[in-house]
Amino acid sequence: MAQATAMLDFFVLEASDYLERLDAVVQARAGAPPAGDEFVRLTRAFRGSALMANQQVMARAAQGLETAARAVRDGRLAWDERVRSDVIRAVDDCKILLRRVKSPEAGDADRAEAIGLGLERLAGPATTAPARGHVTGLDAGGRAFVGREAAAIASALDRVARALTADPGGRDALHGVFTAMSQLRGVAILNDLPPLADLLSAVDGAVKIVTATTGPASPQVAAVFDAAARALARAAREVVEAGRPVAESAEAHGFASALLNVFVRVSEPVPIELLCAHAEGPAIVTAGRPPAGGEGPPRAELVSQGEFLAAVAAELGRADNTVVRDLRLFVVGAALKPLIATDGSALGRALAGFADAGWWAIGTGAAAAEPERFAEVVSDAASTLQSADRADEARVTQLLGAHASRLLLRLPYPLPSLHDREFLPPPVAAQPAAPAPVIAPPLAPAPLRPAEPAPARAPAVTAPDEGGLAASWTTYEALIAERGLSRGPLEEFLGLPLPRTTRPGATPAPAVELPIVPIESLAPSEPAVVPIVSLLYDRAGAHRRLRELRGELDTALAAAGIAAPTVHDLLAEVFDLVAVDS
Repeated sequence: MAQATAMLDFFVLEASDYLERLDAVVQARAGAPPAGDEFVRLTRAFRGSALMANQQVMARAAQGLETAARAVRDGRLAWDERVRSDVIRAVDDCKILLRRVKSPEAGDADRAEAIGLGLERLAGPATTAPARGHVTGLDAGGRAFVGREAAAIASALDRVARALTADPGGRDALHGVFTAMSQLRGVAILNDLPPLADLLSAVDGAVKIVTATTGPASPQVAAVFDAAARALARAAREVVEAGRPVAESAEAHGFASALLNVFVRVSEPVPIELLCAHAEGPAIVTAGRPPAGGEGPPRAELVSQGEFLAAVAAELGRADNTVVRDLRLFVVGAALKPLIATDGSALGRALAGFADAGWWAIGTGAAAAEPERFAEVVSDAASTLQSADRADEARVTQLLGAHASRLLLRLPYPLPSLHDREFLPPPVAAQPAAPAPVIAPPLAPAPLRPAEPAPARAPAVTAPDEGGLAASWTTYEALIAERGLSRGPLEEFLGLPLPRTTRPGATPAPAVELPIVPIESLAPSEPAVVPIVSLLYDRAGAHRRLRELRGELDTALAAAGIAAPTVHDLLAEVFDLVAVDS
């Protein structure tokens, strides 16, 4: 928290200096436009400072200023009195927003959006899209600048990799990466040079994750920074030589894969015997602790986090190749990682649960398999967080839990907004149970004697709806009575010789002795013995069923409108004690 406050203070000082210098530049009289290069440089530096401090509201307003500055420099926007007054008013509005950056007010994000959109409309549409292999506005000097700064960042990353290899517990070399990236972060032209902007964002997230961890870094972490250095070095060389890097180079693909495999990989389920604490062997079970009480995260921080997640979700939805997609997925994961430790109120724990579900979806590959759907869920959660300053806390808590269930269970239905009166997701239809296997008797009955021809008309009696022996016997009696048939002897049914009938007064024929059928042969055969292990969950099955139960309970509680903290806390503690995916 102290580090975030210090970064915010530095941003306020730096942005104030940029805005004061911009105010002096835009005072140029109408008809005599300000120096284009200086105008663009200051607006670009202002936007880069906002992005480095994770101030997305200020970055949106700065983007509009940079667009207008480029239009003035390129001659697409005449510096008349109307343009001059609009730009001066935009700079003044940015100063007002900057003074409230530590305690934002409702509507500040809308004001920043209005500033950006107004200046972009003022600048008009951009020029024709550049042809392949050429980037508009990136001349020889621009190529040299981007290539030089990218190479400097690659050199800093190479030093980090070497330092972590020599001293896995050291973190001092990581601070030089932020300094090296300060010149390129926020430069608008990087968006036209994929994947350069995404490489820098991913490096930023990796540095923050490693800085926040304690203990020695593994050799794989050093290998990640080495892969980043290789990817940026190749991109720098290709910008200088060809004007743009190869978006799906082998080095960029290797860096993206290393990020997901090392930092966001979800561990395998642990053996169940490790969950049982005993003196004879190791165990991972430790004494639990009750959830911390007190206040949850401030509403302003939730709104800011929602704005950031909305921006990265939108960027993820626009990814046009696998390298950019994986890099942007890691940026989302790096933003969610610190939220997993959120504690305090039920809202804080719900936010931590959503962050954990998002981290799990990225680490297991579910997000990469369905990036559009993952981006949709993150965008919905971002909308929920953006409305946290004016919505009921219990409502926000329920919706965050439901969004987490969508990530874990891949539920097909969307969730309502915060303004809906009721939250009643459609019930999931239960699957019909499989029919029990039918065991055939060991003795097959002999074929019956051919029956007499049946009447042409159909029988009027039908079997009752209920099954069973009584229903079958009732149907049999009805058919016999209707067709005028006689019941045959038992011997005929069993396929045995029929007894001879005698006339009155005649000597009866000797009785035919029926063969004795062992009663054991009439019993159904016993099914094969089923090993008991086949009736138990394996590790993968237990892993899956545990996630399903947790998501079903969260969804059921949200659907019933139950917001009692005690119920949620007890369930969360139970699942945390037996979680196999932690």
